[in-house]
Amino acid sequence: MAILLGSVRNLYLCLVLSMTIITFSNGDNSEKSNREEQKDNFDHNLYKSFYTSDHRKISVYNDFLLPSNVYLLRRYLSDAGRWEHTLKDYNNGSDFRDDSPDHILWKSFLDPEFIEKSKIGRKVLRAVQHFKGDQASDNYHMYNVAAKLVVRSEVPKGSIDAPADDNDISAILYLITKWKKNDYGDILFYEKNKEIVCGVHPLMFRMVMFDSSIEHLYKPPSIDSNGPVRTIHIKLTKSSDKLKKAIEDYKARSQHRVDARNKKLNDIAPLSQPRTIDVEKHITRQHVAQSGKKIYVLDNVFTPQELQGLSRIIEYKEYVHQSYLDKGSDGVSWLASFSLQDFVDSNLWKIHQQVVRYVGSRDTYFPYDVSCNMIKNTDNTRVHDDCSQTADQWTMVTYLNPNWTAQMGGETAYFEKNTDDNDYVIEVRPRYGRSVIFQSTIYHSARPPSNDFDGLRYSFSVKMAEDEPQARLNRLSEDYAIYAGNVDQYDYIKRIAHKLGSKKLEKSTLSMLLDEDELITDNGFHINEEQNQDAIGEGNDQRSQESNTNNQNKAAKDEEFESLAEAYRHPHRSLPEIENKAGAKERLKLIKTIEKHRYNGDKMAKLQNSIEMKIYKTADKLADQISKHL
Repeated sequence: MAILLGSVRNLYLCLVLSMTIITFSNGDNSEKSNREEQKDNFDHNLYKSFYTSDHRKISVYNDFLLPSNVYLLRRYLSDAGRWEHTLKDYNNGSDFRDDSPDHILWKSFLDPEFIEKSKIGRKVLRAVQHFKGDQASDNYHMYNVAAKLVVRSEVPKGSIDAPADDNDISAILYLITKWKKNDYGDILFYEKNKEIVCGVHPLMFRMVMFDSSIEHLYKPPSIDSNGPVRTIHIKLTKSSDKLKKAIEDYKARSQHRVDARNKKLNDIAPLSQPRTIDVEKHITRQHVAQSGKKIYVLDNVFTPQELQGLSRIIEYKEYVHQSYLDKGSDGVSWLASFSLQDFVDSNLWKIHQQVVRYVGSRDTYFPYDVSCNMIKNTDNTRVHDDCSQTADQWTMVTYLNPNWTAQMGGETAYFEKNTDDNDYVIEVRPRYGRSVIFQSTIYHSARPPSNDFDGLRYSFSVKMAEDEPQARLNRLSEDYAIYAGNVDQYDYIKRIAHKLGSKKLEKSTLSMLLDEDELITDNGFHINEEQNQDAIGEGNDQRSQESNTNNQNKAAKDEEFESLAEAYRHPHRSLPEIENKAGAKERLKLIKTIEKHRYNGDKMAKLQNSIEMKIYKTADKLADQISKHL
């Protein structure tokens, strides 16, 4: 959850749409274009051109992008991109929207006017002149720009971008880092009779430009490849009518999504109010682990109308992709989080509150993590716990896929311990409308659906801490990590801006991009796969030592438990550091303020909400800073 931005971020997206449109005077534009043209060497970049039997062209340009281009584009997609699934119905993985004829599931549609005016966009336009040669190449404009993620075992479909009579051109920019020969992920180009003209292998900094009427097919990565194929797909036209309509459609689409995402939970998923539920009548199964930890299965807590509202949340949320997952994560690749205050103010919380008060040992439980999780049959989810083993927390999950059958899989599995020689406590089938609430210290895993189900397993999850001060502090600590990252990224990009394009900067950026293939630990440090296996081994050794605690004296065990409990109660003492002096000073002040008001729910609520708002403000600044240098 710590990497996610909640629905309030939609406010900043409105600003991004307007702030990132960079305009130039004719004189300035001409001067910049002349300087940039002097640096172009498309003859050198051109690796090879291929032709269909009717002389339509495909050209492959290597080293078209600089490392800094890829770095900034990836950061821009992370901060200003709005990833969305392209299915008409998340339960049907074969029924795609009209804007995804290639059947690529996850896309982020970008502002074509902004991309065209960026440095990278202007270079693509100049490459059109090289691609067209002596033919008329002026007056091409970008009318559709979409970032795409293609992951293993997906089944994309061959498609064309435009009819031959339109004389449109398409370009694909690769935003990948390391890519091996056995990672697959090629793009195939076809003749009209479906024979292959050529295949293009993914390569860092590569661009492919082709006649938009050529059918092409994105192939997925190999089954043992963890990373997706990241690309930006650009469509260009000379038709002023097509351009005008596409820009109007983009603006209307963007505004619609922003308006939708600004809706409150009470508007999207209205619940009958006031409504008191008899929790006991809804409990259909109860399980107790050997440790005494409890799991309750509840059916029909929500009415059919309320479930429809919950299911609609998927249309309004902004999803974030996690490519690299640390060893303690749940392995879920796509998530969306909610503003904590929005959830607390909703009727949804009132239902969850009644349930947790019934099953738990106190009436002060309070939420801190509210999210939607989407799991595909290709995901590799992991066994994990949701909190410190010293905490008294509960997690409630509600399943939102209608007509779910036993053969579709997707169970939530609960375990006695987190070791290889493990045993199940129980597995819960994700029936539509079913909820399961369990103590968050129980090790569990959301299993991917079976290969027979090609849609998305969709659930709504709420994690609840002992009381409001603890919950607010938990969320504040997670949000602060996002805020600190935004501040450091902003400072870094501002610091290197004047060095973009220099050999030294590009070399260091290349190293940084390659490091992104490494795993990220909970505290934000990078470790490679070998080191990660060592860490896992150390963890297993530690667990083995923990299993022998019966042989240790009680005083030592009590001391260890209290140390863990202290860390859980005061996570603010380990807030991530910010590099700049002002940020470091602000961090120390925040820690002192938390120490003073740690057990005051109202004060902690104000602090937590203020950090949440700072996330959106710094994300706004960061996106604007990135946009200046794209």
